[in-house]
Amino acid sequence: MKYRKILLGLLVIASGMTACTKQLDSLLVNPNSPSLSTADVDLYLNQVQINFNSFYSGASDLGGQLARQQYWGGPLYANAYSPASFDGLWTTAYAGVLNNAFAMIPLAQSELKYTESGIARVLSAYTIGTLVDQFGDVPYSQAEKGAANTTPGVDPGASTYAAVQTMLDSAIADFNKTGATIPAGVDLFYGGSKANWITLANTLKLKYYLQVRLVDNTVPAKIQALITTNNLINTPAQDFVFRYGKNLNPDSRHPHYGTDYVNSGGVGEYLSNYFIWKVAAEKYGGNVTLPTTAAAPTTGDPRLRYYFYRQQVNYANANQNSLPCFTNYSNSVYPVWYPSVPSATPYCVVGKGYWGRDHGDNSGAPPDGAYRTAWGVYPAGGEFDYSQGAAVSLGLGAGGNGISPIWLSSFTSFLEAEAALVLGTTVAAGTPDVLLQNGISASIAKVVGFPTAIGYVNTSIPANALASATQIANYKTLVGNLYTAAATPAAKLDVIESEYAIALWGNGIEAYNNLRRTGSPMNVQLAVTTAAPGIFMRSFFYPSVFVNRNSNAPAQKTPGTAANKVFWDNNPDNFIK
Repeated sequence: MKYRKILLGLLVIASGMTACTKQLDSLLVNPNSPSLSTADVDLYLNQVQINFNSFYSGASDLGGQLARQQYWGGPLYANAYSPASFDGLWTTAYAGVLNNAFAMIPLAQSELKYTESGIARVLSAYTIGTLVDQFGDVPYSQAEKGAANTTPGVDPGASTYAAVQTMLDSAIADFNKTGATIPAGVDLFYGGSKANWITLANTLKLKYYLQVRLVDNTVPAKIQALITTNNLINTPAQDFVFRYGKNLNPDSRHPHYGTDYVNSGGVGEYLSNYFIWKVAAEKYGGNVTLPTTAAAPTTGDPRLRYYFYRQQVNYANANQNSLPCFTNYSNSVYPVWYPSVPSATPYCVVGKGYWGRDHGDNSGAPPDGAYRTAWGVYPAGGEFDYSQGAAVSLGLGAGGNGISPIWLSSFTSFLEAEAALVLGTTVAAGTPDVLLQNGISASIAKVVGFPTAIGYVNTSIPANALASATQIANYKTLVGNLYTAAATPAAKLDVIESEYAIALWGNGIEAYNNLRRTGSPMNVQLAVTTAAPGIFMRSFFYPSVFVNRNSNAPAQKTPGTAANKVFWDNNPDNFIK
């Protein structure tokens, strides 16, 4: 009897353990890594969108550095980056965006969630196209096969670009299907508007067709067809942007706001002297045009005070310790001090307290964090510059409530202007000069209206600091005169691309692409610390996580050689310095 009781007790315990195990089984599913049988399409899409913006942000910074939109330390192109510099970008693209998107799309299709699958296709297409633009030949057809292929080889860039176009067509087909309604709040970009996603897909098709115009003589007709149909991003309401917030934990702020607006001793990064100069001074004889009179401004780039925020409005704090190059600052000295710097471009300082750094200046960082110029209210959600000269601080300005300007209506106008000028396409909106003006107008309207759009209010801003209608009109006239005076198509294209470069603040992907495709702006600042920085990087190294862990990866690119061009770049080896 005793043994029977013991046996019965053991059976009860075992039965209880089994029941307990069954109850706990459901808790063993990792919500961050769901299986396909338990996956939620909309949660999948949320992860795809967040990873996509992280990928965009990283790729934008890298492109912006080489395009002189952002500061690049150099001093040599061959050693400015290492393969490990690109590991995070690569992992975000393949393990974040593409892995989740490719797993989600068939599940979404089976549940008739065609809007979700269409969004995933568009974001995947942009990601893959950008990988080609920055690295050249990359894995595509063999990628994201899971255990079936853990060492994918690369595809030629041209065939991957063709696949991008096919993916965009598939996305458009999905958006045109009738299926389940996407829940509110799931689409972080367009709020579930299929019409806007179709417009974006068509606009990206235009972007990628124009990108290959140097190597594919079939694209003019394709570009013309898209322009004629005119379902492109033409209005601010259609702009493709990712919106940040003000939250600190978790941090939802614009990444450059998070770097620049802190309470620990000043701005944490340098802005590009060249880009500040291009906005503030280039068109005005090299002198920063920032009116301080009581009247409304009548001259200068209307976007200047919105783009950059100065902690100092002069150089009273510039000395051998805080800004060593300042003691050598003069037109007669700096060509000798840094012989690679053309006299037409800035060196060391721009003027009126703008405190950035020159392209390729890899000297140590002095104690100047309290003086460096920061990102402004656009697009980073920083502070508006009305010459207050106050130190940055946590929460200053719009608190980081900025955007990623992935594609804006102004960008479309600049692309149409380029196509009309160099390919002869016809646009209902007008000739290249008119399209140029349209791009400028759209860009200025976006920037000037941005504080209101994000709810930024500062009653201390004087009226003379805000862009006026007269200032905007005068700026457009000035650029129009520059275009008219340009004697050659190349010179006219340089005016278009220079204005496009200014409008691209916050988007280094297109700035890097445009520089390699067109060579414009022609007057980009050369690396200042050496007359021979090496061959400009026409594409990036393959990431170490790719070449070191994949037996089918191609050999690593050789630093400082002319062979590292993407397939659409057939320009001369010394095209860009």
